[in-house]
Amino acid sequence: MIGASYYDEQRGTAVEKCTDSGCGQNVGSLTPGDYVAYADVDFGATPPASLSARVASASTATGFLDFRLDSPTGQVVASVGTSGTGGWQTWASRTATVNAAATGVHRLYVVARAGSGSGDLTNLNWFRFDR
Repeated sequence: MIGASYYDEQRGTAVEKCTDSGCGQNVGSLTPGDYVAYADVDFGATPPASLSARVASASTATGFLDFRLDSPTGQVVASVGTSGTGGWQTWASRTATVNAAATGVHRLYVVARAGSGSGDLTNLNWFRFDR
């Protein structure tokens, strides 16, 4: 599991106190085009089957968190939909299938992408790749 607030690079986000179980801080204020990046994520020789992410949102806007390899515009290996969970600290788990490109060691970018509506999309507590 990777704690979202332990990023190596970010654009447009904020770190805030988190109320989810075991969470000290989350990444908040993710709007379309914002991202966080993590160095040296090792997917191994076989790609993981799925991705789980812990998100919270009071927004009526919908969108996606795209998990991209090596740059904010790199290949998408998974996308998690974002939608309202009932509050900015009301946490829900979302899952997505991971594609075959997720092998080896990469810099991983989590990039917010618009769906419908505008404004902040989601907060992110953690994510993990599952076999």
